[in-house]
Amino acid sequence: MVKKIAKAVGVDMGEEDPAEQKSLSTLEEKYSQQMRQIFPVKIDLPWLTLRTQIEEQIELRPDFQRRDRWNDSKRSRFIESVVMNVPVPPVFLGEEEYGKYVVLDGRQRLTAAYKFLTDELTLEGLQIWKELNGLTFSEIKKKGFAATIERRFLSAILLTHESSPEVKYEVFDRLNTGGIIAEQMEVRNAIFPGPFNQLLHSLSEDEGFRRLWGIPSSKDSAALEKNVLYRQMDDLELVLRFFALRPGTLSGMRFKDRLSDVMNIKNSDYKKNDKLAALDSELFKRAIANCITVFGDDAFKPNKNPNKKSNRSAPYADAVMQAFADHDNVVFTPVVIAKLKKIFTELVTTNRAFMDAVGKGTNGESAIKNRIRLAKEAVNSVLPAPIVKQKKVLLRRKKAAE
Repeated sequence: MVKKIAKAVGVDMGEEDPAEQKSLSTLEEKYSQQMRQIFPVKIDLPWLTLRTQIEEQIELRPDFQRRDRWNDSKRSRFIESVVMNVPVPPVFLGEEEYGKYVVLDGRQRLTAAYKFLTDELTLEGLQIWKELNGLTFSEIKKKGFAATIERRFLSAILLTHESSPEVKYEVFDRLNTGGIIAEQMEVRNAIFPGPFNQLLHSLSEDEGFRRLWGIPSSKDSAALEKNVLYRQMDDLELVLRFFALRPGTLSGMRFKDRLSDVMNIKNSDYKKNDKLAALDSELFKRAIANCITVFGDDAFKPNKNPNKKSNRSAPYADAVMQAFADHDNVVFTPVVIAKLKKIFTELVTTNRAFMDAVGKGTNGESAIKNRIRLAKEAVNSVLPAPIVKQKKVLLRRKKAAE
């Protein structure tokens, strides 16, 4: 789903390479690797106590909810369905710690319920129960009609604390294929909360990043809400890709598993060392600034033919970002920029290995290794040693002098 939507707005997010999926040698090995424990519990949330449960137990995380938010008309229609006792899909909760839950799917329904029960929602646009239009929950209560709602239950499925984050992701990935609309990054966003996830949100608002991906500024909220990359949280995945592919390899994982693994690891690392976030932020912003310096708004567009649709490409962006990230911006002189433009034009038009790496099975291990390696070699053939390598050399010299 996410790939189809992204391509509809001219962004190639990459694709898995079936040939890269490694087969396990024995059934026992496969069992030990994949048969991880899942602990689901079916529960009913009574509307009578739902407000208290949300305030004390269920973390809605309004700042990190899906971006295709419901308006008051949609919220009102949901409340009308509850009054009519129309069956609604269950919400899915993950137990982060005992007795404390995070919403994995169904945040809009729970948010609508909470806004209604706290009188933040005035019902509107109801077609069946028109008598309730213009009323809040307290006003309905005064009319003696609240019991109609309070006697209802909201179904929920809880993945208990014993279930690992990786298992929770896999469960919701499969639910997604079964028809429940939850994009992969939306699921990661819910399952892997923490300081690294907060950094992804912050970096996705970087003006240079949004400029290169054609995402409107936060100042134009109406245009931003209409942008598919923003609404489906693909912008967060594009930032995450940069950090996940820093080593130039998937470390033996599937692409989507590597993305989840990095979120989990970096959340943990940031909690141990709060300086890491600033270093990662500097690295990402330097890569973006260098891309703009060299290529301008076309930095992530491998096809520069004016007579052909020039889509932005996430696989191509992987290569360019990683190749430029470790270089200081001052080294990009006009002469250097001209040489780099020529080299990258040759990469995307005559270098078959690079062209395949950004166009076929792009989220497979070999494609990722090839495109990042070739891009780095191209940049390093023009520029002096990257910042990271220079620092390592200076450190070795310092130690030798001592």
